[in-house]
Amino acid sequence: MNKPGEQVFLEGKSVVLMPLGRADASAEYLAWLNDPEVLRYRGAKAYPTTFAQLESWIDSLPARGDLVLAIRTRENRRHIGNISLNTILWSHRSAELSIMIGAKEAWGKGYGTEAIMLLTAHAFSAMGLHRLWAESPNPAFNAAMKKLDWVHEGIKREAFLLDGTFVAFECWSLLQPEWRSGKGRLK
Repeated sequence: MNKPGEQVFLEGKSVVLMPLGRADASAEYLAWLNDPEVLRYRGAKAYPTTFAQLESWIDSLPARGDLVLAIRTRENRRHIGNISLNTILWSHRSAELSIMIGAKEAWGKGYGTEAIMLLTAHAFSAMGLHRLWAESPNPAFNAAMKKLDWVHEGIKREAFLLDGTFVAFECWSLLQPEWRSGKGRLK
């Protein structure tokens, strides 16, 4: 089912996580980066993204030290979004988890929640991280974090301008001992 050069990194029931590479720079991916609905909770976009910028960003990933993975459906390997561990601070064994489901027809189907579970397990079991954190004004993301029993640390008040109104970022974290005791998984 994989094309030559494609490697499944993490596998779940409905999604697989694979290294994000230049072959993922597609017209569909570019459309996500220029779709106001997809970007609604990712910050205001003052300029459109070009194909060259997308390729350049993907090419820069190895030097950044982030773990960025394509989220693909298990059934047909369609690229529906990305998930990453950013700001990995090895000395503190912590990282920020971020995710984007760009394919709107994949929204609400549990793909993002499953991808978060897979990457969380990898971060704690294989990478030896102690703490993951995430923050977002996106109600769907925040519902997934609550469903996965991440700890709600608080809010960043009026930190994001959404449709002319300042809204809060919800702040979440999960520690390795909490994950080992069952948090971060669907019940």
